[in-house]
Amino acid sequence: MNWLFPEFLAGAFAVGLPLLLHLLRRWPRRPVVFPSLRFLNAGKRSSDNLWQRLCRWLVLLLRCLVLALLAAAFARPFFENRDLTRPNRAVAIVVDNSFSLQSGRRWDDLRQWAREKVGDLAEGDKVGLMLMAPQPSWVIAPTVDTTRPLEALAGLSPGWLTARAEPALRMAGDALAALPADRREIILVSDEQRLTWSGSDFGRKLPPGVTVTSSPIPPAPARQAAVLPPILTTTERGLRATVTVRNFTGRQTRTLSLYRNDPAISTGDATSRSRDGDQEVAAPFSPSANPSPSPRPLRVEKLELEPQETRTVEIDLPGPTDHAFWLRCRLDADDLAADDSAYAVWQPSSEGPVLLDAAAPGADADFAGVALASAANLPPAFTLMAPPAGKWPARAVAVLRNDGSFSGAAAANLDAFLADGGSALIFASGGPAQSAWLAVHQVTFSPLPRRTESWPVHDWAMGHALVAALSQRRLQMLLGWEFTQGWSMPAQAVEPLAHWSDDAAAIGEIRVGPGRVLACGFIPDRRAGDWPVTPSFLPFLHQAVTYLFHAQQVTAVTGLTGQTLPLEGPAGRWHGVEGPAAGVTETELSGAVTPLLPGIYEFTQDKDRKLFAVNVPAEESDLASWTAGTPWLGLISAEPAPEAKIPRVQIAATEAEQRAPLWWWAVAAAALLVLAELSLANRTVR
Repeated sequence: MNWLFPEFLAGAFAVGLPLLLHLLRRWPRRPVVFPSLRFLNAGKRSSDNLWQRLCRWLVLLLRCLVLALLAAAFARPFFENRDLTRPNRAVAIVVDNSFSLQSGRRWDDLRQWAREKVGDLAEGDKVGLMLMAPQPSWVIAPTVDTTRPLEALAGLSPGWLTARAEPALRMAGDALAALPADRREIILVSDEQRLTWSGSDFGRKLPPGVTVTSSPIPPAPARQAAVLPPILTTTERGLRATVTVRNFTGRQTRTLSLYRNDPAISTGDATSRSRDGDQEVAAPFSPSANPSPSPRPLRVEKLELEPQETRTVEIDLPGPTDHAFWLRCRLDADDLAADDSAYAVWQPSSEGPVLLDAAAPGADADFAGVALASAANLPPAFTLMAPPAGKWPARAVAVLRNDGSFSGAAAANLDAFLADGGSALIFASGGPAQSAWLAVHQVTFSPLPRRTESWPVHDWAMGHALVAALSQRRLQMLLGWEFTQGWSMPAQAVEPLAHWSDDAAAIGEIRVGPGRVLACGFIPDRRAGDWPVTPSFLPFLHQAVTYLFHAQQVTAVTGLTGQTLPLEGPAGRWHGVEGPAAGVTETELSGAVTPLLPGIYEFTQDKDRKLFAVNVPAEESDLASWTAGTPWLGLISAEPAPEAKIPRVQIAATEAEQRAPLWWWAVAAAALLVLAELSLANRTVR
C-alpha cells in the first residue's frame, strides 16, 4: 500500500490521548457503602466489575482505532503495483486524414508504422489521438487508458479534405507540455505531402521537451491524374462543358467518361474539342469498352497524357437548358481514386441587370456604355441601368469606373451588394476613394512609372475561364493591349488574369465575402491609349459580364469538401444523390451546410428543388512530397523541459489514488466504530 500524503500518518499518535486519559483515571480509595446496596450478592458485584472492565478496554480500543483510521483517511491510501519512480511517456498520435492518404497502401502502411512506433506501453503512460482536418481536433485526448486511442486509430479512415500539419503539431505540443511526463512525444502520421507543410513557420519552436517523430515518406505514385470540376457555359446550341485533366506522373493513357442525369439527351449529339495550349484539334469520342451500367456514359474519350501535362477538353452538350441537371466526369482508376471524379450542376437562373455608373470626369466619350448597350441582346441578355440610390439587386453585375462610386452612400451600397453575393467589374480611376476602398480589401493600386514607350498587358492566365473564353474567339483578342498610363496590383494579393510585369498584375480577381470583383488597372477610355477602339474592347466587356453572371450562378451551387455552402430561404431537406455523397441520409437543414463528402446533393424546400455539386480540393491531388530536407525537425526545441512545480511522482501518485480511492473506506469504518463506541460507552457509565 502507498500513501499520497504520508505526513498525515503522524496523526495516528493521537491514539495516545485516550490511552493517557485511561491511565490517569483515579479510582476512589475509600469505599462508600450505600444502604440500598448492602444486601447485593458479593459474587454478583464481582461479575459486574469484570464486565465493566472488559467494556472499558473495548471502548479504549475503539477510540484508538477511530483516530488511527481518520489519520489514514487524511493520508489517502492507494494500491499501486508499479514503481512510481519509473520514467513514463505522454504520446500524441497526430494523423493526417486528407484524401491524399487514400493513394495506394499509404493509409494502412502509415497506421501500422504508427502502432509500431508507439511500442510497448506501461501502466501510467498516456496516449492521445488527434486528426488534422478539417481543423485540429482530439479524437481521444491523452489518457492512461491507452487501448482506446489505439483502437480508435485502427478504425479511422482518410477523409476528403486538405490538411495542414503545423496547427495540429502546435495544439498537440501545448497539450503534451501541460502533462507530467518524463518523455513527451508527437508521432506524426502523414505522407509528408508538400501541401501539408506549405506556409509552416519552421523557425517557431514547439514547447521545450516535446519531440516529433515523422513517418517515412511513402513511394511516389506510378500513375496519378486528376479531373477538375467541369465549367459549364452556354452556347447557341446549348451548353459547353470545359473539363481539365491534370497529369502528375509520367506519360499515361486515361479514359475520360462524361455522365449526365438527363435521359432525354441523345448520346449521339455531343461533340468535343481537346485544347492543349493555344492549339485546338478535333477529338471525336470513341465508344466505351466497358460502359457504366448506371447511368450510361454520355461520352467517353481516350486521352494520351504527356508527363506533367494539363489537358483541357471541351464538350458541347446540345439540348434544353431550362431545367436543373448534374454532370459527372470520371477517369478510370489510378493510384489515387479520390480525385478521379468531378461534379458540376446546371441550375438555370435569370440574370439580373448590369449596373453601369457614370463615365469618369475627363473622358471624351462613354465607350463602356456604348459597348455594353450594343452587347445587351447577346446571350446571356441583360438590362443596362444606372446603380439605384437604394439597395442594389443582388443578382446583378456592377461596372464601376467613377471615383464617386466608392465613397459615401455609394460605397455602402457596393459593400452590401457584394455581401449579398453580387459581382463587380472595376476599372482604375486613380481616385482616392477607389484606392481607399480597395485598400480596405487588402488590394493596392499603384501608378505605373511614366516612360516613353507604352505598357503592354501580357502573360495572360490561359487557364482562367474568362481568358479562355476570349482566346476561343481569336488569340489576337489578347494582343495589342497597350496603355500610356495604368495602375498595378500586387500579384500575390489577387488572382492575376494578366500582368504588367512579373510581380505586378494588370487584371486581377478578388473575393469580397460572397461577392466577386474583377479589377482592371487601366481606364476604359482613350486618355490612356486606343484600347477602347480596338477589336478586343467589346468582347472583353461582354465576356467579363458573362463570366461574372456565370460565377454568381456557379458559386451558388458548387463548393468544396469542408467549405460552407449557404442555403437560401426556409428550412428544407438535404441529402446526397450521387458519388460518395449518396451515403448521406436526409437531414432537415436551414441557413448553411458544410459537406464533408464529394458528390451531388439535393436541397428540397416544399416544391423547389436545388442541386449542389461538391468536389475535393484540387491542390490536394498533387502528391509531391516535401523535398527541401526535413525542416520539421527544426520545430523541436533544444531547451530542456522546465522543472515541474509539483514532482511527477507526486502527480502520478495522485492519479493512481484517484483511480482507486480508499480513503472513504477508512472514513466509513471510522464512522461504524464511533457508533459501536457510543453504544459500549453508555454501558460503562455508572
